[in-house]
Amino acid sequence: MSTSDSVYLKKPTLPQIGLLVTGVGLYAAVRYYGTRKFNGAERLAEALLDSEPLHTAARSLPEATEAVLAGCTSYMVTVAYKAAIGQGLIGTAEDPINHSRSRQHPYSHAMSTVLTEAHEPEHLLTYAVTVPETGEVRGTRRLGRVRVAGLAPTRPVFDAAQITLPQGYTAQLESEFEIAENFLTGQTRLYGAATLRDNCGNVARLNIGYDGSANGTITRDAHIVGRFEGKVDTGVTFRQYQIGPGED
Repeated sequence: MSTSDSVYLKKPTLPQIGLLVTGVGLYAAVRYYGTRKFNGAERLAEALLDSEPLHTAARSLPEATEAVLAGCTSYMVTVAYKAAIGQGLIGTAEDPINHSRSRQHPYSHAMSTVLTEAHEPEHLLTYAVTVPETGEVRGTRRLGRVRVAGLAPTRPVFDAAQITLPQGYTAQLESEFEIAENFLTGQTRLYGAATLRDNCGNVARLNIGYDGSANGTITRDAHIVGRFEGKVDTGVTFRQYQIGPGED
């Protein structure tokens, strides 16, 4: 072993460790506070306008109701993910209580509204989006307190919503997610689980891992009628199963 190699094998001194930790902390602070923070209600109102999955779902009515529920699931998970990106977990200026924020899509003319109802002990938002000739979604979002662990502070987020589409179709959502945002990279992660049930007997269960991988099923009468797979950041796809005679 050369003399130059042995330098890199020496145990670092306490002052060296202190300088390293201070440098990482300083970089994290600059990286985090130099990144634009998004108001939570603003981000949610924008995410709700991405209604293409609902348009696609409505076109499957009235026959393929499992495909309709899959479209509703894709929409709600995309909303949850996009509402989390770039929002920031600390130091974000939120709307005052009872402030209503609205957005309209320039092409689909979908209109979203987000009302801030509370900040403590949870950040509580009531939201609605109306999509012309397609339907509407109404729900509530609760964001819990930030828990800081290392370089990835996290906070829980809970959604409960109802989706209404043509021909009397309805679906209800309940989700329990965690949002984690890394100080160093600024990367936002969304992970957890969502369950949707419709008035046609279909039940969708979707799980999102910490790495963003998504998987799950839609069942009807204890039969699996399709599966989800994909990544939350690139899109979740649904593979519908062929239902044999007498299985419906």
